[in-house]
Amino acid sequence: MPANRFDVVIVGGGHSGLVAAGYLAGAGLSVAVLESGPRLGGPVATVEFMPGYRTTIANSPGSLEPKIVRDLELERFGLRFQPIDPTLVHPLADGSLFVGWRDKARTQAQIEGFAPGESARYDALFAYLEAFARKLGISVFREPPSLQELVRNITSADDQEAFGRIFFGSARDLFDEFELAWQTQSIVAPMAVVGGNFTPSTPGTPINLLTRPLSLASLAAEAGDDPRRMPLRGSTGMPVGGMGAIVDSMAASARARGVELRTGTPVDRILVRGGRAAGVVTPSGEEFLAPIVVAACNPRRTVVDLMRDEAGWEALRGKMRRRPMTGKAFKVVLALDGVPTWRAAPPDACPLALASAQFRIAPSIDYLEASHAEMQQGRISDKPVVWGLCPSLTAPELAPAGKHVMSLNVGTAPYRLAEGEWKVERERLARRTIDAVAEWMPDLPGLIRDWRCLDPEDFEREFGLVEANMTHGDLAAWNQFWMRPLPGLHAYRTPTPGLYLSGNGTWPGNFISGLAGHNASRAVLDDLEAERAGAARRVSVLGD
Repeated sequence: MPANRFDVVIVGGGHSGLVAAGYLAGAGLSVAVLESGPRLGGPVATVEFMPGYRTTIANSPGSLEPKIVRDLELERFGLRFQPIDPTLVHPLADGSLFVGWRDKARTQAQIEGFAPGESARYDALFAYLEAFARKLGISVFREPPSLQELVRNITSADDQEAFGRIFFGSARDLFDEFELAWQTQSIVAPMAVVGGNFTPSTPGTPINLLTRPLSLASLAAEAGDDPRRMPLRGSTGMPVGGMGAIVDSMAASARARGVELRTGTPVDRILVRGGRAAGVVTPSGEEFLAPIVVAACNPRRTVVDLMRDEAGWEALRGKMRRRPMTGKAFKVVLALDGVPTWRAAPPDACPLALASAQFRIAPSIDYLEASHAEMQQGRISDKPVVWGLCPSLTAPELAPAGKHVMSLNVGTAPYRLAEGEWKVERERLARRTIDAVAEWMPDLPGLIRDWRCLDPEDFEREFGLVEANMTHGDLAAWNQFWMRPLPGLHAYRTPTPGLYLSGNGTWPGNFISGLAGHNASRAVLDDLEAERAGAARRVSVLGD
């Protein structure tokens, strides 16, 4: 077959691959992105789940870096955000409804109602995390720090105490240290456990509360409504047209820079010639030749499958096979005949505005703890943790006229069941998920005209998510920095020159930040610049 020749071939057309492609093409390189599935964007792609009812796997753009939006000119290619207010609805075990407003004073008044002085304690927690992030002095916009770099500024007793609490303590212990009311703990705790197979009592979970503090410490807050300054989820707003608008703008930006985007093009292995990456080959034998290959897929797939024949990778393959990868993805999509309403809604809140906000079903930290513990035991929880959104309220085109679509992501579905099979158990969890939401939206069941669910096996088969892990490996302290995805593969570079890693399995992980694509492209460009500088020096020496 005729070869396709480029400067760079990127394996994987998720958001990380598209971000890397945009930066590399913007630097003047010819780039091809090869996606095995039928669409670009992975969990950020718009999917029709039922005729006329569309949504994405991901519900929130909260971690998307403003710098990447600006660098890739995503607004020029159609990306717009609408500032939904309120941003979050979170039912609580006492029957009340916490509502996160954009008006800080309004939200603080609500938190203060939990206990005298609670608003100050809430602010003190996030000030503590932001101060610690600044003290570390690391940047999420470059390769991860080594252990020595990570602790080089941790000198005083207070610094060391903070390091111990955040890296070795649990989120629950940290909340108790700040004497937070149970309601506040319930609101914050889901963010500490969303990225992994652990509970609020698991050591190292506070590190997940550093996402925005580390970003702010890396790059100062911008003028205006920089979402990183708001700890509550949903502060970015919702993209006009739905979450799929993010990946649509990334693809449009990449095309405008000359990137060739191919879907339905799986890669069978990475070509290595003369000890260097030379391109990739598809199962049909078609070759895409390039001196640079960026694998923007799960690192296990790269190391174990795509590099399966390469000598010298044996130890890495063994380590990667043993690397915990167990995920917890499960989704329920509802086709609705109308807009559900919240029980116990504040009298001064517009019902339609409340229904438009992101919501979570985890009414207490004990509920969260129990649900996550059942997941770890391979059991379907009676009380699933749910992250939800009705995206058609802000993007009407996602549902037929007068109808709506609700997107429910379950945060506590075991990849491996202790008993039974997913083809049988999937409906049971889907119905429990609907019941968990209906407890707070009593009119929801009567509005459902159809529904569909995706179990962990569906996620692996249809979206290529290894073991249904959305972040390609837990976002835990033991699996971050120089440990992500493995020591020796942590700086986006690999033992094979010309082969680079990207995707959520690399530092700093996360969901839809774009940082892995940004950082991997930076590594490629830095290495090319070093090669050019070295060649220039050699020419100069020969000339002398």
